[in-house]
Amino acid sequence: MNGNIELRLEAIPGELRASWVRQPGIMPELSLKVPLWLPATRQEMIRRLSLCPNELYALLKGRAPQWFADFELLPDHMEPMLTSYEEDSGLAAKDLLDRLRESLAEQPLLTLMLRGFAQEELLDSVLKRWAEVSAETETENVKNAGAVLAAELAKLERKGPAISSGEWLAEAAAEGSLHQPGTSFHEVVDRPFPAKPVIDEAGEDWQELLPQTPRVQEGLTIVMRRVAEAAAKRARP
Repeated sequence: MNGNIELRLEAIPGELRASWVRQPGIMPELSLKVPLWLPATRQEMIRRLSLCPNELYALLKGRAPQWFADFELLPDHMEPMLTSYEEDSGLAAKDLLDRLRESLAEQPLLTLMLRGFAQEELLDSVLKRWAEVSAETETENVKNAGAVLAAELAKLERKGPAISSGEWLAEAAAEGSLHQPGTSFHEVVDRPFPAKPVIDEAGEDWQELLPQTPRVQEGLTIVMRRVAEAAAKRARP
């Protein structure tokens, strides 16, 4: 490969133009008709980019992912079209094709334009795929929640029909047991309020929350103690 050749590329959908700057002047322009990517190829690129937002961001910034060259940047059948440029470029047709591919790999946005996949369309397609995946996930979550609810309802049906609160009250009133307290009623006992309540120090780190207030932890403990003592005083007969 001739290292003294500086390659310049321009592209529109389906057409690549290239020129070489080679001392002492600029080489004649090269123009190639390039087929657009098939829908399946575009969908595969969308799928890969949707799996990695970092790669999408890098691509939009002009940095191609490592797998970008896996997509046929220039078809092999274009090599015979380059034979007429061998003398002007100083490169064999195969080397010239490789050089064009290398330059396109370094300019992924130009490659997308060349193969008929504009930057805005690519971004919209990836965003749409993310929205579809999000909707599918939400639908699946709803289905799962519905399955759980159906299982719980099936358990209730196996236990027999539920009794409403109104039916329970009517039945208790008919039996004359509506006024009777439950079994836990007799467990309730009167516990006197302690005369000198024990107050633990505040467990939270208030000093970090109020760095400009000195001795805030100690002050909070005093406030808690005085509030407890006031409550004990009001509780005395």
